[in-house]
Amino acid sequence: MQIIIEQILVLALIAIIGLIAFKLKAITKEHNAGLVKVILKITLPILIFTTFANTNLDKEIIQNFPIVFVSAFISVILLYFLSNISAKILKLDKENKALHNTHTMFGNTIFLGFPLLDALFPGGEGLIYATIFQLAHDSLMWTWGIVIMSKASNKNLEKNNKKHLLNPISLAFAVGLIFMIFKIKLPDLILKPLLGVGHTTIYISMIYVGAVLAQAKLKPLIQNLRSYILSFNKLIFAPLVLALILFLVKSLGLNISDTAFICAVLQSAMPCMIIISVLAEDLGLNAKQAVENILVSSVLSIFTLPFIYWVISIF
Repeated sequence: MQIIIEQILVLALIAIIGLIAFKLKAITKEHNAGLVKVILKITLPILIFTTFANTNLDKEIIQNFPIVFVSAFISVILLYFLSNISAKILKLDKENKALHNTHTMFGNTIFLGFPLLDALFPGGEGLIYATIFQLAHDSLMWTWGIVIMSKASNKNLEKNNKKHLLNPISLAFAVGLIFMIFKIKLPDLILKPLLGVGHTTIYISMIYVGAVLAQAKLKPLIQNLRSYILSFNKLIFAPLVLALILFLVKSLGLNISDTAFICAVLQSAMPCMIIISVLAEDLGLNAKQAVENILVSSVLSIFTLPFIYWVISIF
C-alpha cells in the first residue's frame, strides 16, 4: 500500500512538472501531440520489446497470460453495460452517449497504467501483464469502440481500424515475445541504451498527462455530474467486480499469481483513455466533454487507485 501511494505521488509530481511546463508555454498543444507520437511510435515499443526480451519465460507467465487477456474483455464488456445504465439515467443524447460509452469502457492503460505497474513491479513481470491486458483492451477499442463513435458521427473511422491494430506496440510485443520464447539475448552494448530509452516512457507519459490537465477549467469540472458517475463506474465499481470474479475463479482452482491479479484489476481501474478525446475532435463529437471526462477521472484516480489496491490486497 505504501509503495503504490508513493509511486502515484511520484507520477503525480512528474505530471505537475508537465502542467507547469504547459503554463509557462514550454509545451504547447502541438508539442503535446508530438509527445504522443514519440511515446506510441518510439519509447513505448522499445520499452515493451526490451521488457519481454530481457525476461525469462516461466510457467507462471504462460499460465497467467490467457487469464489477464480474458480479464480485459470481461472488464470492457462489464463497463459497456454499466455505461448504458448510467447514460439512460443521465438521459444523454446520441452523441454524448457514445462518448460516455467509450470513455467508460476504455482506460488510460498506456500513459498511466504502464508507468504505474512498471514502478510497482520493477522486475518486468508487471509490465508484461500490463501489456497483455492492453493488447486485448486495444483490440476492442479499435473495433467496437470505433463502431460506437462512428455511429454517433457523420464521419466514419471504421475503415482505418486495421492500421491501428497493426502498430509499433503490437509489433514490439510480437518480436519481444519471440525473443523471450527462444531465449535470444541482446548484447549489453545494444540492450542498455534501449532500456534507457524505453524507460523514458514513464516520464514523457506523465509530462503529457500534466499538460492535458493544465488545459482544464476548474468550475465546469466540479459541476460535471456525468463525469463523476462515469468515474465511479470506471474507477471503483467495475474493478471491484472484476476482482471478485478473479477471486471466485481462483477459489475454484484456477491458479493466478498475485502480480497478474493486481495488474489486471489495476489496469481495469485506470482513468479515461486520452486518445478518445482526439478521436472525438476528428469525428466532430463533443471533444470538450471528452476532455472533462479525462480530467475528472484522472484526478480522482489519484485517490481511487490506492483504494482499489488496498481492497484487492485483502483478496
